[in-house]
Amino acid sequence: MRILKYTTSLIALFVSWGGLAQEAKKDFKPSEVIFAADVIDLGKSLFTDETSLEFHAKIDFHHFYLAGEFGIDKINPIGTGFNYSSEGTFFRVGPQVNLMPYNRHRSSIFFGLMYARSSFKDQISYSQPDVGWGDEVIAHTNENLKARWFEANMGINVKVLEPLYLGYTMRFKFSQTLSGNGELQPFEIPGFGEADKSSQFGFNYYIIYKLRFRDKPIPKKPIRKIEEVEEKRTR
Repeated sequence: MRILKYTTSLIALFVSWGGLAQEAKKDFKPSEVIFAADVIDLGKSLFTDETSLEFHAKIDFHHFYLAGEFGIDKINPIGTGFNYSSEGTFFRVGPQVNLMPYNRHRSSIFFGLMYARSSFKDQISYSQPDVGWGDEVIAHTNENLKARWFEANMGINVKVLEPLYLGYTMRFKFSQTLSGNGELQPFEIPGFGEADKSSQFGFNYYIIYKLRFRDKPIPKKPIRKIEEVEEKRTR
């Protein structure tokens, strides 16, 4: 019964949002471009030996966004007896929907689906004892690695001081496929994470700049529709 209750509530929520979106006057003319940088990755680049940068941009169409992301990742963990390095780039692209279009501060809660690809290379070298000849250095390299995956993400952007916002994105990454590897199995895929996993979760924390080039009116919330849906749900 509890599962049925939660399922009914979720259906009612999406039905009500759909009703609100239909009633609101549609305005698909873009009004702003949003730029963002991941502060967690910036911190890694500044205070560790890892180079990790990720940038995000999107443009609005009515209550929807077209989002794109680009990143650089370079790691070089050194352990006892081995030296491993990996470097490459990645991008993500996909649609998002604003679930809070009536906020007067233009803060937002969004849900999106994205397609992602990464191109990178890695190499490892390690010493292996060789009787009579000393240690033998063995090296393996992957020069042309490719990976792709899909993401479902949800996040929030909150106004701090116009035009600056702060926000975070939670990601579920799935259906990862990898090609181009030889004897060396990659340790990490830029933008995805551990290469031996087909799915995993991710988190980004962004500082955001909104470049607004026209004053797009904030639609009024049609309360009547919400009350009607809530009344039907409780019958």
